[in-house]
Amino acid sequence: MSFKSNLIALRGEIIKQNRNYHNSLSSILSLLIWPIMNLIYIFFLYKSFNISYLSRYGITTINEFIIFLITGALVYNCFWSMVQSAFYLSFERQNGTLESVFITPVNILSYLYGRALGGIITSLWMYFSFSFIILFLTREFSIRLVMVSIIAVVIVVFSATVWGGFINAIFLSSRDASYLFTICDEPMRIFSGSTVPILAFPIWGQIISYIFPATYCLYIVRNIYMSTLFNLNMYIYFILSLLILVALTFIIAKVSYKNSQKNGSLQLY
Repeated sequence: MSFKSNLIALRGEIIKQNRNYHNSLSSILSLLIWPIMNLIYIFFLYKSFNISYLSRYGITTINEFIIFLITGALVYNCFWSMVQSAFYLSFERQNGTLESVFITPVNILSYLYGRALGGIITSLWMYFSFSFIILFLTREFSIRLVMVSIIAVVIVVFSATVWGGFINAIFLSSRDASYLFTICDEPMRIFSGSTVPILAFPIWGQIISYIFPATYCLYIVRNIYMSTLFNLNMYIYFILSLLILVALTFIIAKVSYKNSQKNGSLQLY
């Protein structure tokens, strides 16, 4: 397929995702209420603790603590929406969309990344809304801060899309991969550093943390808004993790596609 055809397929999947799963009031409210409730719960849970103990993790003021929690909640919500988008593949099997994908010349990667982008777009409006709160808390509203905030959004969208394509490819390879929803979601919430600094984990917990690209994405976003030490290795690991995910997505998608062509039928899904 040509580049233009791939773009059309990508755009079509994004539109389909929003029309099918993100066009109802209940869906919009769930995307708003649950992250906010989770953020409020975490804030009041940690508010009673002495903030001075967090100085070893680069958090020295209450504003930095709030920024830490907000960035963690926003980035995690974007990555979580990718897992949720992949989980919706069970509905695609019921309405025959996957069958259409496999018997038409549409690029399978365009389909996977289109699903990912369609899932994250609805989370971006909340990201932008809370970004204004972060800008207010930094007490340094300037053109430079606005520009780096835009860069932070691009980093989050790009990394979450790559993660989403990988998760969708895994769900695509099996008729019953719903158990992966729990495996990919809860460990990422705990170990990515969205609510607890990574350095607070034991060594085995830190090793698990470095598996998830959300860990590196969170580090970069917090490095933009907070006065934390610059660590070049984290940026290198971030790029390497995305390259590995893209390669794995391509391999898994191709293997699933060939396996379905060989062993599948119109009733496969």
